[in-house]
Order: sequence, then C-alpha cells, then structure tokens
Amino acid sequence: MRMGDVEIVDSFVFGGETEIPATVTFDLTWTAVSGVNHYRPGSSDPADPTNFAGEFRTADVAGTFSGSNADGFSFSGTATQSLFSEFGTERNGSFLH
Repeated sequence: MRMGDVEIVDSFVFGGETEIPATVTFDLTWTAVSGVNHYRPGSSDPADPTNFAGEFRTADVAGTFSGSNADGFSFSGTATQSLFSEFGTERNGSFLH
C-alpha cells in the first residue's frame, strides 16, 4: 500500500486544542506468513464482546514511512521487521458509540 502526502493534523496533546497541518507518506507491503485463523462467535448476544467473527493471517510488513508538519518537524523510518501484524476480515456483533 502506497499513500503519498496524506493530509492530517498534528496535535501535541491527544485530543488537544492545538492542531498543526501535517502530511504523511508511507509505502508498506504486508506478506502473509501463516494459514488463515478463523474466529467464530462465542455468543449470539449482540452486547457480548465474545460475539466476534473474523478470519486473519499473521503477516510480516516491510516498507518506508515519513511525515512533516507546518512547524518544520519531520521524521522518516523504515519498517524491516514486524513484531506483530495481521490482516483479514472481521464482523463485530455490536458497535458501541
């Protein structure tokens, strides 16, 4: 997946009032390294957190990423080994707002 110069806001405090325009760019590739793990619902109650279904595969990820904000702060890095990543599909039995 490659995305370039995606506009975001940078905030020095999570959920804080100060927001600075920023952009990020990343080019990442996920490669499956396991078979499919199937998760089936443990309950039919929509309020029960075990009412979860999904199919996931453990994956490795590699690539590059960078970003900068309007104040001149910038960063860049390379992902060469993943400690934990997976991809797949899921269906949640309940959504809490």
